[in-house]
Amino acid sequence: MTHTSAPVAVEVRDLHGRSYQVGQRPQDIIGHSRRWILMLSWAAMAGIGVLQYGYGVAVTALHVTNGASVTGALWVLALWVAFQAGAAAPTAALSHRFSLPPARAVVVGALLCAAGPLTLAYTDNLVLVVLGYSVLCGTGAGIVYATCTSTVAKWYPEERAVRVGTVTGAFGYGAVPFIALFAAALTPGNRTEIFAGVGVCVLVVVAVCGVLLRDPPQGWWPPDIDPKVWAIDKRVNRSLRNNAAALRQYSPGEAVRTPAFVVMYLILVFAAAASLLAIVYVPFVAMSHGFSLGIGAAAVGLLAVVNGAGRSVAGRISDRFGRRQTLSAALLLEGCAQLGLVYAASIGQSAAFVVFAALSGMAGGAFYPLFASLVADYFGEHNAVRNFGTVYSAKLFGGIIGVGLPALVVTSGGLTTLFVAAGLLSLCAAVMTRLLHRPGYPALGLPR
Repeated sequence: MTHTSAPVAVEVRDLHGRSYQVGQRPQDIIGHSRRWILMLSWAAMAGIGVLQYGYGVAVTALHVTNGASVTGALWVLALWVAFQAGAAAPTAALSHRFSLPPARAVVVGALLCAAGPLTLAYTDNLVLVVLGYSVLCGTGAGIVYATCTSTVAKWYPEERAVRVGTVTGAFGYGAVPFIALFAAALTPGNRTEIFAGVGVCVLVVVAVCGVLLRDPPQGWWPPDIDPKVWAIDKRVNRSLRNNAAALRQYSPGEAVRTPAFVVMYLILVFAAAASLLAIVYVPFVAMSHGFSLGIGAAAVGLLAVVNGAGRSVAGRISDRFGRRQTLSAALLLEGCAQLGLVYAASIGQSAAFVVFAALSGMAGGAFYPLFASLVADYFGEHNAVRNFGTVYSAKLFGGIIGVGLPALVVTSGGLTTLFVAAGLLSLCAAVMTRLLHRPGYPALGLPR
């Protein structure tokens, strides 16, 4: 009787000095193909999408029927965004320092996420809602988001942009059934049952998927691709034609001291603020211009779907045309779409309003995976997960600007002006991408 031993990983270095562990197949490590991890991460991300994308429709539905204070409710979401984005960097740091297994992190995140809808179901106390939804639920969503994206990035080091885009795209897709439910059925009378059901669904889906997640060994690389060839051959790695590799590996402390990081962070603050404004306030703009809640919900639902699609497609486009160029185009589209949305609402064209909302969502989703890839291209792949977590924390300020501050004028008819300002802000962010240059490269004369 013969025994076959598991393949042994061999360390390989490319011309940039990057180290890879090559030789082990995913089946040797987890007993499945790496697509198994992709699907589990996708489903877990879909499970938390309602917490962000469905909130605006739920608040609108309840506000229409019972006249509740909408400003306080929207600040609950603004703080949720702050805690969700703020949890990304600590999650990446803890995972790196203590080798925190993704299964454990996601299960903890699932429990925290469920606290949000359950709090909304059983209390109207603003302090308790802030604690349950904003703090606990927001932190849990950040843990799940950061863990799922980093796990997929580790399993697909040669397709990071595309695969991260795919899994974060589920963040939008998963909200669509709940958006439809809130628009069609949510009332103060059944609020407890519906929100409690949402909490249970989030807990079960995210926890079941999360408990099966596994990380590959540090530096793992798929055995069917030669990493030394991948690092230099543009016929094999087509993204090299328009995306140069980082000159060296930057730690988070080193990355934050570069001009490139500062520009990235500011762009993400502006882009996130504009994107979140559309996600939350499109239903309010619709109803303030005489459209029905159904039109507002349809606009947000389509926005969520194409937001996910935009994330999936952005990586492939950036491989072909360049990360920075694709990011500039996405921000340009977001700005124009939000200006178009305001114009469509002002002339009472509901179909155009929905279309422009969708275009805004497509662009608003695209820039997240683009930033994940830009961080790896600019600061190196070794610390890409931690560096992206630090950049992603810019969404914290985007949430305050794009969700919290507009809540102060939501009842006074000032949203239209804010959408115009957000559109112009996105156009400014598109121009700012011209200031992005890889650390160590001259500003002119080399491929971007």
